[in-house]
Amino acid sequence: MTREQKLEAWAERELKRNIDSIIIDNGAGGIVVFGKYCIEASDTRFCVSTWDREIHSFSSKKSAMSWCTADHQQQYNLSNLILVLDRKKQALAADIYCRKTVGERGRHENFYEIINMKIQPKIDLYNSVDAELENCVNRAKYLQIRGFNNETARTSGSPAK
Repeated sequence: MTREQKLEAWAERELKRNIDSIIIDNGAGGIVVFGKYCIEASDTRFCVSTWDREIHSFSSKKSAMSWCTADHQQQYNLSNLILVLDRKKQALAADIYCRKTVGERGRHENFYEIINMKIQPKIDLYNSVDAELENCVNRAKYLQIRGFNNETARTSGSPAK
């Protein structure tokens, strides 16, 4: 065996051994996450699927990756919350866009102002949902970092310095 063949065999063995803790590019524009999930970009959405079913089309790669992390770490409440908040964010964004478009097409300036006034609570709700989703993403990011470094296992049982 040549040096390259040995290196390839070692890399393949290590990849198989650690597939459930790595995130890799699949070579076709997508990402394989923890050997279980696939994230594919499509237009403005990021579709998450497992090998046998589609999960959801998330509004951002950050949300998609966070959902995968939470689900992989068996934090099902967090993963469901990320999913629900992302769906709500998408629905509010679509509603706001439609109503703004109707307001812009109106013939009178008053009509445009009335529409803007009526959608302001939805914009506020959108910002609130977005902030809550960002909080969940940060929690999932912490889970991912803790999973990679295992800070609690490393420091437990040893005196702090």
